Amino acid sequence: MTSRMWKIRGGAALMAVLFLSLFCPVAGALRKDEVVMVNGDHLTGEVKRLENGLLYFETEYVTDNIPLDWDHVASVKSTANFQIVLIDGKRLVGRIERVSGASPNNQDFIVRGPGGDTRVSAGSVASFNTEKSNFFRQLTGSIDAGYSFTSGNSQTTFNADANATYRATSWEAGASFDTTFSGQAGASKTNRQDLQADYNKYLNRNYYLGVLSDFLHSSQQDLVLRSTVGGGYGRYLKRTATTQLSWIGGLVFTNESFNTPLGQPQDQNLEAILGLKYDVFRFNFGEAHAQYLIFPGLTDSGRVRMSTNNSLTIKLRNNFHLDFIFWDNFDSRPPVTAKKNELGVSTGLGWSF
Repeated sequence: MTSRMWKIRGGAALMAVLFLSLFCPVAGALRKDEVVMVNGDHLTGEVKRLENGLLYFETEYVTDNIPLDWDHVASVKSTANFQIVLIDGKRLVGRIERVSGASPNNQDFIVRGPGGDTRVSAGSVASFNTEKSNFFRQLTGSIDAGYSFTSGNSQTTFNADANATYRATSWEAGASFDTTFSGQAGASKTNRQDLQADYNKYLNRNYYLGVLSDFLHSSQQDLVLRSTVGGGYGRYLKRTATTQLSWIGGLVFTNESFNTPLGQPQDQNLEAILGLKYDVFRFNFGEAHAQYLIFPGLTDSGRVRMSTNNSLTIKLRNNFHLDFIFWDNFDSRPPVTAKKNELGVSTGLGWSF
């Protein structure tokens, strides 16, 4: 498959998924879930999810979900089924209730599941989400775009990103597509596209098996296409409602093709993978994400590839946000005329769903 075909098919497939997720039918009348805040405010509507320390709640008189600080919620009662994740990695399914006032051993959060009630502390709940009626309603993600122009040298840059994630009780899958185009009067144009997909199967508590794939095209590094497919074993080192830290180690297979002034070399390699991922969220501000991956060569001994992708997201209104992204790709042994390193910084306006 050529890089052009891959870019069209990969981008079109992801955009189709995002389009269907945005325009699927919405539910009818709201449930009569109840939330009481510590200051005594009462809300009636639908509890949607607990994510990044925020309880999202929908009412009939507000056009968007209301984010509530979980630490300032006194009680919650819902008739829906939820997928619940605790900070120790345990996963539960059932109806939820948070009770106000004193409770035995501070276990003020109740999960009413098929096998009976489970009581835990509300502070030990990392996240929960309603079990949706179909696949597309279970998706979460965002779409971002940015553009810049400099009149002095007629330089233009356009970047766009899209991602979607599906979370189930025992597994999680996600995909993302990033593209950047830049050009300048009297100079050559550059472009970069990166399509990623991953799947995590949760084991006991904080351990998981991960499968990942990455398809990268970079004109700046003379890279027509690098396909990376593999997997490994990972663990969450820290997990709270606002912070996650995890690592993964394993093996990947790469298939590369270059287009350089001296030829069109191709190569296939087996590499190890060592990765670290850190996510942090702050109420009423935004979130930050950092990912570092190292690929030591096994069949191509001595070669090392490294990549990093970091982002800072600042919340605006109505699910809009500002994004600041830094990424870097390094290859210690590319073809003779190809560049070893490519990095970039981009900003954009985005919308989350």
